[in-house]
Formats: sequence, C-alpha cells, structure tokens
Amino acid sequence: MLPTFVIYNRNNMTVRGDRKKAQHIRFNMIFNERAAIVHHFSPHYFAGATLVMNNSVFSDKSVVINQNKWRIRAFWGMRL
Repeated sequence: MLPTFVIYNRNNMTVRGDRKKAQHIRFNMIFNERAAIVHHFSPHYFAGATLVMNNSVFSDKSVVINQNKWRIRAFWGMRL
C-alpha cells in the first residue's frame, strides 16, 4: 500500500449544470494497492492475475467523497 498526500488542489465542481470553484479540501488522501499471483504449470507455461486498487478520500466540513476503483487482469504466457 502506497499512501499519497495531496498538499495543493485546484478543482471545479459542476452541480446541476452550474460550474463553481471548489473550496480547498483539508483532508485529501489516495491509497494505491497492488497484488499479483503467478503460477508456473511447467518450465515453459505460466498464468496469473494482477489486481490494482485506488482508494481516494476527500473530506471537508460540508462534503465527504470516497472513491474506489479497481481492475483485475488475467494473463497467460509461454517461455521461449
């Protein structure tokens, strides 16, 4: 897990078609997680899966936003 702190942000929000400048958010943190599994079937073949997750937390006195994104990929390969 790799935490990332955002020190400065400049954002705009669109609410019901009205674009407004967003206030500075006091707490802004992003977590990036990665995992992988690889299995060797024989000396020449392997397969596996990878997982990437991004979790963002934005908090202010008037709004709290939690955003989660994830992606799983499977792969198969052959050694030459």
